[in-house]
Amino acid sequence: MFDLLPSRSGSVLVCGHRGHSIEGHENTRPALLRAAELGAALCEIDLRITRDSRLVVFHDDILDNASTGTGLISQMEFSEVARLTTKNRNSVSIEGQPIELFEDILSYCRDIGLALIVEIKDKFEGTAYLEQVVRLIQEAGMLERVLISSFDYVVLRDIKRLSPGIRTMGINYHRLVEPAAVARSASMNVMNTDYPQFAPDIAKSLHAEGVSVSHYVPPPQHFALRRSYGLDYLELLQSHMRAGLIDMLVCDDVAWMVDFVETCGLEPARLKFAG
Repeated sequence: MFDLLPSRSGSVLVCGHRGHSIEGHENTRPALLRAAELGAALCEIDLRITRDSRLVVFHDDILDNASTGTGLISQMEFSEVARLTTKNRNSVSIEGQPIELFEDILSYCRDIGLALIVEIKDKFEGTAYLEQVVRLIQEAGMLERVLISSFDYVVLRDIKRLSPGIRTMGINYHRLVEPAAVARSASMNVMNTDYPQFAPDIAKSLHAEGVSVSHYVPPPQHFALRRSYGLDYLELLQSHMRAGLIDMLVCDDVAWMVDFVETCGLEPARLKFAG
C-alpha cells in the first residue's frame, strides 16, 4: 500500500480532482491519463448507480449538466446510459467520452499505474451497494491503490466493517472542534478539508493520531483577483506545506499543482506498484 503520510519525508501526493479536469474532461479516461502524465499520483472519481445496479463513474445524480442525456441516473438502465457521451459543464469544447462502468475505470487506472480516490455519492440502504464496491475493487486487484471517500462518515465506517483492509477518506467542509475524534469515529485514514477551511490545528491533531491530511484547493485563477486585493492564500498555503502539515493536495489543475508543490521545495510523491 502506498504511504498516506508523505509529509514525513518531504513529499506530497498530488491528486487530480475528477482527473485533470481543468481542460474540460472529468471522470473520463482522457482526464485520468492526462493527470498521470502530468505527475498526479492518484485521481478522485465519483460513483453513481443505475436502476439495474451498475456502478458508473459520473459526478452528478442527473445527466443534464455533464452529458448528452437528461434525467436521473438512478432511474435509467446502464444500457441507456452507455449510449450517451460526456460534455463539459462549462461549455468548453471537448470530444465526448463514454460514461464508463466502475470496473472498467478500475482496470484502466491499474494499467496506467494510477491510484484512485473513489467518492461514493449515492444514498442507499443496506450493504449491497458497498459490497459491490468492495468486490469490484478486489476483482481489479486495486485494493492497495484505492481510497474510498465520502461526506457521509457512516458510509466510511460501514465499508471498513465489510473490508477492514480498505482505506478511507472523509471529506469535510468545516473547521471541526475535534477533527481527530471525528476521524476515529469513522476509522478513516485520511481527512480532506476543502478550501478555505484548512487550519494548522486541524492538521496537527490529525497527524498526532496518524491520520493523513488532504486539502482541496481551487485552480489558480480563483486566487488571482484576491491576490490583487492583498489576500494571498497561496503564500499561506506554501508555509503550511513547508511546515509538513499537508500530505495530499487535490485540484482540478494537475500541472499547476505539481509546479506549486515543487515551488514549495517539496517533491510530488511517486507511486510504484508491483505487477
